[in-house]
Amino acid sequence: MLTLQIKAPIWHKRAVGIAEHRLSAGETVLEIAFTDKKGNKVYPHIFSITREKILKYPLEIRYGVRLRIVPIQDLTIHTFREADGTEKPNPYR
Repeated sequence: MLTLQIKAPIWHKRAVGIAEHRLSAGETVLEIAFTDKKGNKVYPHIFSITREKILKYPLEIRYGVRLRIVPIQDLTIHTFREADGTEKPNPYR
């Protein structure tokens, strides 16, 4: 399973930009790698969203790349990640 790495969210929209050419056929799994000044991940969990749902969001073209702008609140937690780095699957998916 390929996990997309998002460097930083789009803060003023509280969203992430997902490049259309990076989408998986079914479910796309992504991780927001942004950390605060102490090195803690601001969004520590691994998220997922289906291709069909992503394609319903607005399209923006930035630097020649077609991005779908998806609000972070609409992403599903795929894997819970604890502060100590341990991971466990989301039992509610």
